[in-house]
Amino acid sequence: MQMNWERYHRKVSIPKEIPEHLFRSDNNLVFMCKLPIKEGVRFAQDHEAVQVSVPAQCTVHQLRLQLCKVLQETSRLPDPFGLLDPDKYTLLYTKDEDEFEIYDDYQVLKTLDAPWFQDAKGCQTVWIKVLAKQENSEEKMCYQRLLNDLIGYDLDSAAANRLSEPSFARRKFATPRKEELRRREAVKYATEPWTTSAPLPKDQHDQVKRKLPITLHHAGTSFHVKVDVNNTPADLLMAIWESMPSGDQAFPKWAEEHVLKVCGREEYLSGNFQLSAFLWVRHCLKNVLEIHLTLVAVASLPDDTVRKEYWPQVDSLTGLSSCHEEISLAGKEIEEIVMISLWDCERNFRVKLLGFDIPEMPEKTPELVQVEATIIYGSKVISSVCSSSKEFAEEVLWNTWLEFDRPLKVIPRGAKLGFTINCSMVTKPSKKSKSPTSESKVPDFKKSKGKVLYFANLQLIDHRSLLSQGPQTLHMWSFPEQEEEAFTYEADKLSTATNPDVDKSMAITFLLDRYSFPVVLPHSRASSDITAPPSAVSPSVDHDVPLPTTATCSSSSPVTSPPTPTVKDRLSRFRQESVRYASNLPQFLRTVDWLDPSAVQDVHWLLGYWRPEDLELPVALELLSVDYTDEKVRRLAVQRLEMMSNEEVLRYLLQLVQTLKVEPYHDSCLARFLIQRALRSKRVGHFFFWYLRSEVAGCPFFRQRMAVILEAYLLGCGEAMLSSFQCQVQVVKALHDVAIKVKMLYPEKSSLSTLASQKLQEILQEHNFPPDFQVPFDPRVRAGTLILKECKVMPSKKKPLWLEFTCMESEAPAGPPVGIIFKQGDDLRQDMLIIQTLMVMDSIWQENCLDLNLVPYGCISTGYNIGMIEIVRDAVTIAAIQRNQGGTTGAFKNNALYEWLREKCPLLEKQYQAMEKFVNSCAAYCVATYVLGIGDRHNDNIMITNQGNLFHIDFGHILGNTKSFLGVNRERVPFVLTPDFLYVMGRVKGESSLYFRRFKVSISLNHEKKGSSLKTTYDTYTHIFLKVTQNEKGLSVVYMLTCILQQCHTSHLSEILLF
Repeated sequence: MQMNWERYHRKVSIPKEIPEHLFRSDNNLVFMCKLPIKEGVRFAQDHEAVQVSVPAQCTVHQLRLQLCKVLQETSRLPDPFGLLDPDKYTLLYTKDEDEFEIYDDYQVLKTLDAPWFQDAKGCQTVWIKVLAKQENSEEKMCYQRLLNDLIGYDLDSAAANRLSEPSFARRKFATPRKEELRRREAVKYATEPWTTSAPLPKDQHDQVKRKLPITLHHAGTSFHVKVDVNNTPADLLMAIWESMPSGDQAFPKWAEEHVLKVCGREEYLSGNFQLSAFLWVRHCLKNVLEIHLTLVAVASLPDDTVRKEYWPQVDSLTGLSSCHEEISLAGKEIEEIVMISLWDCERNFRVKLLGFDIPEMPEKTPELVQVEATIIYGSKVISSVCSSSKEFAEEVLWNTWLEFDRPLKVIPRGAKLGFTINCSMVTKPSKKSKSPTSESKVPDFKKSKGKVLYFANLQLIDHRSLLSQGPQTLHMWSFPEQEEEAFTYEADKLSTATNPDVDKSMAITFLLDRYSFPVVLPHSRASSDITAPPSAVSPSVDHDVPLPTTATCSSSSPVTSPPTPTVKDRLSRFRQESVRYASNLPQFLRTVDWLDPSAVQDVHWLLGYWRPEDLELPVALELLSVDYTDEKVRRLAVQRLEMMSNEEVLRYLLQLVQTLKVEPYHDSCLARFLIQRALRSKRVGHFFFWYLRSEVAGCPFFRQRMAVILEAYLLGCGEAMLSSFQCQVQVVKALHDVAIKVKMLYPEKSSLSTLASQKLQEILQEHNFPPDFQVPFDPRVRAGTLILKECKVMPSKKKPLWLEFTCMESEAPAGPPVGIIFKQGDDLRQDMLIIQTLMVMDSIWQENCLDLNLVPYGCISTGYNIGMIEIVRDAVTIAAIQRNQGGTTGAFKNNALYEWLREKCPLLEKQYQAMEKFVNSCAAYCVATYVLGIGDRHNDNIMITNQGNLFHIDFGHILGNTKSFLGVNRERVPFVLTPDFLYVMGRVKGESSLYFRRFKVSISLNHEKKGSSLKTTYDTYTHIFLKVTQNEKGLSVVYMLTCILQQCHTSHLSEILLF
């Protein structure tokens, strides 16, 4: 019904006293408050506790008021008025031996997830503690400085306001962290193995028929054993135990106290896995290497102790409001009102644009500008309206209301109010309004070519479910003039972060309607008359047996109430039918009108009965894209992700970290899932750390979010991981400083002098490096000290540093040095994407028992435009081979590559193996570069190893973003397959040899089952990560990629590749 808003919209103060008529015995909550006898030392006994009775619909702040009144009368606390300040006194309750803080003063008391019990009078009662806050100890401040250094951001200064979203998220992340730490097993966490579930490649089946020779090292001695690849680490431990002098300790107890470790690597063989499942064993089988293992006592493993948590957990329902009926204005007097339900707000949403000011005028200024305000939900514009045009100046004032065509009550959680300052093409005022059914998108900054000058967004429903009110000032982001410097992430323009450079940035000021009480978004309705979802949800369901309505399921909550036996049968049938259409769930959800409460409730009903295991992984990943903002949809997707193994999580981790950018709030189901999986697995945690730290350094739009999530992980990862990260960060900082000094000596466009390597070595000696560190792109590798004489500056544009470190000492024969290329000036996240996608493709092939000999070398971004690349040993570029084989005419010799392989593999058997590897890897990279639209392919970024593995490097142009010269497109073919490649394959004068036939077989792989995984990966990145879709050609390639990966007709690929 239409409410009388004038009655509630006038400015009045919230009453200090709780109205007497609200104190009804059947409506009161009783709080037994224990007060500190001495601050932070001892609490009063139960019989000395202060009893406070407060109506259930009151807020925590009103509880503080009532408690302050009682203590003021009894003089039980020296500073009773201090209770009104949450920064002075904390309210806590104990539940399951854990302490929880009642954190939000706006929370309704009846929503507290506290351990209520009934007292003698039948009132709901709970014990709480009143604790005076202590000053931060030196130990805590030192620990926080350590965390800030690892994160690369000072969270304490950014989250000074306890009710700000960063502060809120920091406190709420304590709960999933403690839950995971409580479940974590110390030994399994410290010795997690690197395994794969893929079957052995076909070309290794003959090898596994023979016994596998392994050298075991223990207590200064070593001995050789031959075992079957189907044996487990326990069998190897038994072999060691039997070789030892007989002792009193039985084998099971002894085996629990020892673990096998790969010599010279941070890699363990543990768990009930067959030896063939371990990645290191497969690597040794493939490269015919000796396997050396050492016995390690569990007691000597690195210390993974977690430091004491300084923060108590917060109430689990903090940030959630009551149901609509409890806070609705209907039938209430003004004295009874605590807050206003957003669903009671019939008025159209509006904003009063006051104006903007800019401290410094830009060099190029338009004559006229206008402000466009939009309501954004996901990637869609719900409604938009423009101001009149005015002359651009340092200060421009409008002081006018802009009204949208949508009422407040339909604004969903996660909606944003966006502002853009645009160049105006007309002098007269203009106003427009768009309906959400018009399929409008968020303004495309890239296509506007300078039209958009500045932008900023405000979260309309904040993290506490409160509607933003009153005056607001947003410091805006400027849009770069040069197209190549435009934003590389589609999600950046959806960020609600404001420009931190407040002294120089454009500031827009506006006014939102202000109400006498907080306006909150209810979490649900107490009852519902909404019928069951329409039959279109499940088209094949028999209409003679209707699905249960919400009224049939429950009178209050259709999802949580236990269904009757008849309803259970119908739900079982419903699930069976739903599974048939699970792949179409994303398409169905795109058609939902998320502004219609009835439609949303129907969808929530559907999702409530949908089992996560019925979703395929690609579908779940797609539901986490920017197109799906609804919290319940995203929660269902995350529930499916929880079933992934660590191997699968690691495969999609880069994509999932980027997906955090499209989450409406810092605290999300996805963020909690990633934190817990990182705390469960060291190998996941290692890459989680670097992916997040790279975003903190390079993405100001989501810096706070990534920093808060990274801190939540670091607080639980353990001392060993913290020490490892400290050493790695120290190395990265030192190398970054070295790279900057080198570039000062040799700028990007200059040539290197003969003394460049000597200068680099002198600069390296000036810096302190740890004695050893785990390599960021592969934590299994531990690097030692620098080998200065091998370090050099590479003669490319960015002047990357070629660095070599000693390998880790061990009982096994010394391995090759650890080679790292440190690059400063390029964003390596795009290279990381391509390499990760190649690994996904390789996993598809491996699952089909096919090893195509890809070389997914290590590559990781460690900060803003800095990163590390693994040096692939015994590899050279095709261009170098051609120069060595024939000088300036080598590029025209078709047999140059073939002759080089013959020199590297003098034995005929080795030649055959090298050519077979070359054929397979060439096939794989031809498919990959074609499907992924990788451009700028030439002989300087295609390499080959001595064993014949061909691989590509430098993925700066992807998805059809090709290179051009003087306006002429340099890309003439879809992939590189040159005459010298064909010569090695044996295709001479049009005749196909055995090798070329093997090539044709390799590229005819069946991607049909797994193509959706690649499609989903790229769909996410094109919305979040990539800059390459800034032109129409890039968009067409994305479309082509989508079609290819959806259809995956390998015969079509074969025709293209075989031309």
